[in-house]
Amino acid sequence: MVTNSKYEIQMNKLLEDEKNIFYFCNLVREKVINDVQECKQIIDLVINFCEEHELDESKAWMYYYLAWYYSDKSLYNKALDLFNDAKDIFEKHDNKMGLAYAYNGLSSTYCQGGHYELSNELGLRGITIAKELKEENILITMLINTSITNIYSGSYEAAKEILDYVEVNYDYKKLGIANEVIYKKAKAEVELNIGDISKALEYIEKAIELDKTNGENICTPEVYKLLGMIHVKQGEKQKAEDEFKYSCKVANVCQSVYDYCETLIEFSKLKFNLGEDSQAIKYLDEVIKNSTELKLNRLLKSASILLYEYYKEKNKHEQALSSLELYMKADNEIHNYNNMKLIAKLNIDHGEKEMKLYKLLHDKTELLSSIGEKIISNLDIDNMVISINDEINKLMKSEFFGITVYDAEKNEVVLRTVSDGKLEIREPVNMENNTSFAVYCIKNKKTIVLDNIVKEYKKYVKIISLKDRGIKYPMSGIYIPLIINDEVIGVMAVQSLKEKAYDSNDVNALKVIGNYAAIALKNAMEYKKMEQIAIYDSLTGFLTKREIIREGNNVRTEFSKTRKSFCILMLDLDDFKNINDKYGHVVGDNVMKMVTQTISRLIRSSDYIGRYGGDEFLLVCPNITKKNALKMAERIRKAIGSTEYAVDEYTAVKTTVSIGLYEFTKDDLSFMEGVNFADLTLYRVKNKSKNKIMCFNHV
Repeated sequence: MVTNSKYEIQMNKLLEDEKNIFYFCNLVREKVINDVQECKQIIDLVINFCEEHELDESKAWMYYYLAWYYSDKSLYNKALDLFNDAKDIFEKHDNKMGLAYAYNGLSSTYCQGGHYELSNELGLRGITIAKELKEENILITMLINTSITNIYSGSYEAAKEILDYVEVNYDYKKLGIANEVIYKKAKAEVELNIGDISKALEYIEKAIELDKTNGENICTPEVYKLLGMIHVKQGEKQKAEDEFKYSCKVANVCQSVYDYCETLIEFSKLKFNLGEDSQAIKYLDEVIKNSTELKLNRLLKSASILLYEYYKEKNKHEQALSSLELYMKADNEIHNYNNMKLIAKLNIDHGEKEMKLYKLLHDKTELLSSIGEKIISNLDIDNMVISINDEINKLMKSEFFGITVYDAEKNEVVLRTVSDGKLEIREPVNMENNTSFAVYCIKNKKTIVLDNIVKEYKKYVKIISLKDRGIKYPMSGIYIPLIINDEVIGVMAVQSLKEKAYDSNDVNALKVIGNYAAIALKNAMEYKKMEQIAIYDSLTGFLTKREIIREGNNVRTEFSKTRKSFCILMLDLDDFKNINDKYGHVVGDNVMKMVTQTISRLIRSSDYIGRYGGDEFLLVCPNITKKNALKMAERIRKAIGSTEYAVDEYTAVKTTVSIGLYEFTKDDLSFMEGVNFADLTLYRVKNKSKNKIMCFNHV
């Protein structure tokens, strides 16, 4: 237990000169490796002393180290608050060295959260201050951290350049073993992804050798996780599993949820590769649980997209849809700058125009994040296009705005334009029959900026309509390809009636907005595709069980208002298992498709039908009496029973259907209670004779 008396002399020295705080800074740096709890006690003790004696700058230094304590515990919101508090105090006292350290902490923490652009912005500010002060230690630290930001964002070439620059120009080893371990680990990760696997192994083995001198500590989980990843790439799966297990063990000992979850993500990939799907899913579910609780959105994205890809491949569409929703929410959280209070206080040293642009870009990222959230709720690309148009008009003048969506499978483009607030959707056009600016952007992955379309169009397209050009048609424009993972999914364009309406700031602004629009559009397209799969059964084309129940509940709600009875019919194909057993499931599936086509022809356009189970269907008929529903049921029964379904040119199969019917007339029953009555009636039919229709009897 740390007591006041143990450090009383050193604390009293702070009253003479606050520079004596570096005694405690050095002490905390030594303790943090192996005795985290004592480190925390020292920090708390000094903070209390500083508050009592109003020692602002000393308190700020302890805030800085307390922030790292919370960061190591994966409590990033607490860490950000403390780094920001330290930054504000250092700014107030014009303490540039303290400010450089605060930027270092903020940069690292935002990087962990997936906010790479902001992390780099803060890192560069800290590096600038460190160079100005010629503070080599913090400069080296910040350069290494900037390389890690680039690794996290997938910019491995940039990370390599920074690390090589550090090695040539600075002695990074003088910062101590922990920082040397971090440097070697970063080098190993770069080599693993874009270099030589043997070099990656060499770097990580050196990092582990150094790390062992400090015993198990907060750096240990990361280096062993990376060693496991190297073994995976080498095909040494058992070794990889052993390293992942050890990494998880140490992460738990160090209470680093972040490192634990990072390793579980890599472990899950290995388990999928080994065919141990259930274990992989278990790991990812644990990551999602922890990441949701602690708002670790970068990890939440990684885990949920892995689950999405897995469930999508296995045709488990509801789970895939749920995982995609989770991914999109995490992605939008990452791009939501509402919680980034720091931006408003950056005081970036730009000219007035750049400052205005920076503020507008900041505002825009907030608004586009909001648009992303709307995509999740309404899944409507049209609304998204209108929303982005509205927000862009706050940033620059645009008489015409459009997003062209590219379907690579069909090789088609569909243009959605907004003019005077009205959306127009053009007919799909084949790429080969189109010479528009958008098609040029898609094929070449290049931005087009036109000051005068009449004079410049021939650089990009063969012909355009020049009728009334400059009066009804735009004269200048910007066309931005929307790219995700090097794949063009569309083009965003703004156009003006005026010549030279846009400058380089407008282009840069639109590129930033285009990044968010690309994410939003990709998510909307994927989500819509998965939603369609989740709504409609892939074999029959009928609604899925979830959707037919949802529609049934809607009909039940409408019944409460209109009091017009509706009927529920439960249909089951008789002895359909025999067809599967005799002819195989491929033939069985084909027969079922033909049977459902028969049913589709005999129900009303206002009816809802869904596949409730294997060969069982639920039919919901609004505004119909039992008498008329019986007539419909009889038509269905006779049609199925009298039809020979051709298996091949020599064989035809016959089947029959049993139907249980319930008329919904009572307001005190839920929809599912009505379904249960219809199902019970069907059960009675099946037990009695089959190929019959029976109505539910309350008696």
